[in-house]
Amino acid sequence: MKTLLKLSILVAVVALMFTPSVTAQSYLQNPKYGVDEEARKECATNLSLYREQYNHRNYDMAKPYWQKVLTICPAASQNTYIHGARMLKVWIDAEQNPNRRTELIDSLMMIYDLRIENFDRKGTLLGQKGMDLASLASDRYEEAFAYLKESVEMEEDASDAPVLYTLMAITKTMYDNQKLSAENVIETYALIADYLDVQIAEKPTDTRLQQVKENVDAIFSGAGVANCDNLTQIFEQRVENNPDDVELLSKTYNLLSANRCEDRTFYRNTAEKLFAKQPTSNLAYELAKMFDRMSSYSKAETYYKEAIKLEEDSVRKSIYLVEYAGIVFNNLKKPQEARSLALQSLTFNPQMGHAYILIGNIYAAEKNCFTDEFQKKTRYWAAVDKFTKAKQVDPTLENDCNKLIEVYSQYFPAQNDIFFQDLSLGSRYSVGCWINESTTVRARP
Repeated sequence: MKTLLKLSILVAVVALMFTPSVTAQSYLQNPKYGVDEEARKECATNLSLYREQYNHRNYDMAKPYWQKVLTICPAASQNTYIHGARMLKVWIDAEQNPNRRTELIDSLMMIYDLRIENFDRKGTLLGQKGMDLASLASDRYEEAFAYLKESVEMEEDASDAPVLYTLMAITKTMYDNQKLSAENVIETYALIADYLDVQIAEKPTDTRLQQVKENVDAIFSGAGVANCDNLTQIFEQRVENNPDDVELLSKTYNLLSANRCEDRTFYRNTAEKLFAKQPTSNLAYELAKMFDRMSSYSKAETYYKEAIKLEEDSVRKSIYLVEYAGIVFNNLKKPQEARSLALQSLTFNPQMGHAYILIGNIYAAEKNCFTDEFQKKTRYWAAVDKFTKAKQVDPTLENDCNKLIEVYSQYFPAQNDIFFQDLSLGSRYSVGCWINESTTVRARP
């Protein structure tokens, strides 16, 4: 009885709200509230009645008024559809009858269609529609896949992260049920991964996006479709036919890299083609490391130079320089050039202890500078100085440096040899040749 009285009062209030006035006249003339004045009054009444019950979570009581709003004035408010979707999900969760539950799910799908029809935003709403269907009716995965796929095709890198994740999950379900090929799965993953990378680049501190990307990667890995043979078979001819397609090159390279196909010729060729079209320090460095592992040192040298030139971060540039210096010394046998590169590394990062270690090893290995036996041994003073400096600037290298110092100190001149050279322990000494270092006279331990 109280409820009926309350509703009667509410109807009366609504009627008063829409008595003729300037505001009411403009409201009653708005076609989105109905085809004529009478319909618009009825729309306003039912809007107020359903919202009152909805706000108190009396969804069953709100239902008849909400349904009238959908019939009379479907374009009146987006909230009609937002509220309707929420109510339908509550009813679906509570429904025990399978047939009735299916009818309610169909009604929810219809609500999305009506909202798109009246308020557009098709791409976004298809994504929400697909996610709801996937969660409420897992057996209708093909239908959900179609909605999600169309949504992502429309929204591209503006797609909501949960939509991208759900599309990847449903894609795997489609593959597991022989509805999609391995190629389809790989293509879909590559697209989703690219879009998530764009979003992460725009919001690098968003841990939610990072988690979605990890989950998408896990689903793709679990699908078991990505291996080097599959990727080569699917993409090699495409890359060959479209060598200037940067998007294809990037997608292919990322897939090959994610699946550790570095030993494949196709991987190297793709990486080099991509670098030629879109050079970056990271890609140049990857190519340099790859060719170093292959003992293709001239190629490694080429890409180290590119990585160093393109890199803007001083610490990374320092790392590239000292690694390149190692190749120049160990493999190209150019000790003076290697030292120059190591010293250049220190200008970008004075704490680069590995640069000092490399210079020390270069000095210790030098055999062409001196003919005099005593002078040959003085190079070890200069070498040990560099090992000592390395552990000073980078204490994490202390153990390694101490071992090197212990080894090469054994090659210092004997004390009597120092005496015969008319030198005294602790005095300064200039190591000649191209080494040209000032050091301290020390005897073999």
